[in-house]
Amino acid sequence: MILLVILLIGLGGLVYWQFGDQLLGFFTSSTGGTGGIDTKKPVITNVTAVAGETNARIDWQTNEPASSQLEYGTNQQSTSLEPAQPANDPMGGASAGVVTHSITVTGLSPSTPANNVTYHYRVRSKDAAGNEAVSDWKTFQTELSDT
Repeated sequence: MILLVILLIGLGGLVYWQFGDQLLGFFTSSTGGTGGIDTKKPVITNVTAVAGETNARIDWQTNEPASSQLEYGTNQQSTSLEPAQPANDPMGGASAGVVTHSITVTGLSPSTPANNVTYHYRVRSKDAAGNEAVSDWKTFQTELSDT
């Protein structure tokens, strides 16, 4: 019995000595790899807007699964969030997140011949580890109203 215990302890030590760093990295990684804890924000790219008279669709991509949220308004100081709680949020466990994002907002003011209506917007994406990325501010104008 004592010989068996010594043999098992020695075998465990040999396995740890040979593979300890890889096993430790695997068990502490949020992704199952050997990289450790995820501290990097998603990278946001290809942010575009397609506007109609009273709506706009904002599209973007991230380099990893993440949530989708749009901040917009007629100026940068008074904005709304769409949706109010981020869509496809991987932090809650209900979604794995997405890499191709699209949000449509409605109820916008149309431009008129006398006044082009400009909206300011930026997008927000958060990964499963809670790292949030926010794009730079961009603008779009709604189309002219037929009336």
